[in-house]
Amino acid sequence: MRSIIVLSLIALSSLILPSCKYSYKDELINVNNAFTVSVPDYLSKCDDLKPGAEFQYCNRFRNTYAVAFSGSKDKAFPAYYDEQLGIIKKVLEKPMVNDSTAIELPGAKGVHTELAGKMQGEMIYYSVLTLEARDKYYQYCIWTRGEDRKLRYGKDIDKMLLSFKLINP
Repeated sequence: MRSIIVLSLIALSSLILPSCKYSYKDELINVNNAFTVSVPDYLSKCDDLKPGAEFQYCNRFRNTYAVAFSGSKDKAFPAYYDEQLGIIKKVLEKPMVNDSTAIELPGAKGVHTELAGKMQGEMIYYSVLTLEARDKYYQYCIWTRGEDRKLRYGKDIDKMLLSFKLINP
């Protein structure tokens, strides 16, 4: 009886474990014919991160999340940028801006910002790309929980942010 249970567990694990593997290939996602982003295959589409966001991908096991959305140009870029970062800062305890760099892409310019702070006692790390295009603002935000994940997935996060491209700049 015991050997049957052990063999059953081995057979079950041989079916489950291969499904947890990733090829670590990137997938190019076209978002409403407005922009494209490249995401690693360990992220999958989800719809509960930010209501109304055009792009939402996550991996809850890896605690890695990404959203991108557009906004109307009804205010100056500095005001839009401050407003969007303020939303993130409000959910963090002792938020810190670690780095802020001007960035220019074909058809858009903006700021890449790194933020960190605690949420429910755990460190959260945000990488945010805020862009001004001809007719809209865009924000692409990726975050993860814990310093170990920030170090482990940091290159993927940077690669994802830098993959943002407007389709018609």
